[in-house]
Amino acid sequence: MSKRIFAVIAAVVTALFLFSSPATAGNPHFIKNATTATLQGSDLVVNFKEAGLPSGAVEFITVTALLSTTYECVNNGGKNPKASNKTTTQTQGSVTEPFTADKNGNIVGSLTLEPPTADALGFSCPSGQTVTFVSVTYSNVTISSSPSGASLRLGGPFTYTNPLAP
Repeated sequence: MSKRIFAVIAAVVTALFLFSSPATAGNPHFIKNATTATLQGSDLVVNFKEAGLPSGAVEFITVTALLSTTYECVNNGGKNPKASNKTTTQTQGSVTEPFTADKNGNIVGSLTLEPPTADALGFSCPSGQTVTFVSVTYSNVTISSSPSGASLRLGGPFTYTNPLAP
């Protein structure tokens, strides 16, 4: 009789273990060596892996950074005629997209931050001059996930300088 009770208890424990929901996965976090920020031209590309999520969970992944963007006015002679025709603007940039965790509770993806346009920054040039993008620096780069609350600071600065700007 005790062998039969032991077998039933063992079967119940095994079933609970095998069929338990992965929703109890716990500890959502970004994998540091699989989460990187790199420049592709003037864009900052963040590749990431978040683990410890329930299978099928939808997370809103956000990348934020402080952007320091410089534009200048260039005349027909290819010169920047006045210091006042050059502006550097600090803005907070971010991009957010939804991602779904795979059956193992992982999300692998990529998000791209772009520098703001001169128009978006309210910068324009006088007649006869052309707006030219000079550089962008991304600093204080962070990736975060909601609703899990996972986050990771990627640092910086990451600086791109336009080789064609005078």
